[in-house]
Amino acid sequence: MKILSVATFAHPDHYGGAERVISVVAEGLARRGHEVTLLTGHGQQTLAEEEREGVHVVRYPLVRGKPTTFYRSVWSGVRRALAEGVGHDADILHLHQPLSAVAAIAPGAPKKLPRLYSFYAPYHLEYLARYRQGRDSGVAPWPQRCIASVLRSADRYLLTRSEEVVVLSDFSLSQIEALAPSVATRTTIAPAGVDLERFHPPVDAEQQRRARTRLGMEDDNIPWLITVRRLVPRMGLEDLLEACAELAGNGVPFRLAIAGEGELRVELERRTASLGLERHVRFLGRLTDEQLGDLYLAAQVFALPTRSLEGFGMVTAEALAAGLAVVATDAGATGEILADVPGAQLVPAGSPSRLAAALAHVLSNPQARRDAAQAARAHAESHLTWDRHLNALERAAHRLAGRSS
Repeated sequence: MKILSVATFAHPDHYGGAERVISVVAEGLARRGHEVTLLTGHGQQTLAEEEREGVHVVRYPLVRGKPTTFYRSVWSGVRRALAEGVGHDADILHLHQPLSAVAAIAPGAPKKLPRLYSFYAPYHLEYLARYRQGRDSGVAPWPQRCIASVLRSADRYLLTRSEEVVVLSDFSLSQIEALAPSVATRTTIAPAGVDLERFHPPVDAEQQRRARTRLGMEDDNIPWLITVRRLVPRMGLEDLLEACAELAGNGVPFRLAIAGEGELRVELERRTASLGLERHVRFLGRLTDEQLGDLYLAAQVFALPTRSLEGFGMVTAEALAAGLAVVATDAGATGEILADVPGAQLVPAGSPSRLAAALAHVLSNPQARRDAAQAARAHAESHLTWDRHLNALERAAHRLAGRSS
């Protein structure tokens, strides 16, 4: 089958859970014998094409800056690529993020194809969360509410005009039911997977020591706590720092490494200083894939302090595969992922004290860490392969192809 996959961003041009899913899925479908073209954005000035892991990748130019400028560049990039014949012989259109997806199917698109939509999150709620301190409710300024109303219409437009929809969690299905109830009947839940060879526990103390050395992390008897997040309000990093201040005040031994970039970097560094946590906290910035693998090898505990809208949590899956004790907030789909993982701890979102208490338990108890680590890896091996997700996409694609023949 010939599949045209349309995205705004994809890994490795952009780091994020959905972006990684998009690339992994395209490569997985290609390995199964499908001809996959991935149309995605990048920062160059012209269309660029390359072959990557069996996928024909076409990258259209994106212009960063004001939101309207960026939105126009997505629209013009997708429309131009389609007008120039990208995916002209495809059997299926696989849609991902809303901006590029709307551009691909709005009136005037060169060719109408059967539509499969991978829904990761309601774009309008993610947008509003930026103005609600990362939470899924609260007051936002009226200009942002107006923009969110337009984005909500885009979310509904894509859902109602896609013949098949795939989501990663029950939580995401509930969001579809709130947006477009009739679409739920043609939605399939298919959790994402994780690369079990790339993310794994250290084979011995020496491998862990080398990973720490490569990242400039101290190698001693103090346990490393890590998180991998975009530095934006929804990710709850302010809450994690507050929890760490409580840990330090109670004499709990730990070091924290925060991987990722975002608009809150300077503010979070200032907050770290004001809390007296400079000796405890390290900001690593954006890591390469190789460095990310080292980070998981270097750590013992993983924290996910998300405040809202966690549609799945690829980093949670990676932490489980790496055999880390996981402490997370009960936001979005995280509870689904951790429900059957012995030793994983779930606390209310937005509660630094509850987060601190859960972290203190595993940071102060080596045996609890070891037990949780073993259970985490076993769960990943049993439940977090990519086969289930790829099988669901293939079945949906075949149903669409059958209807169009």
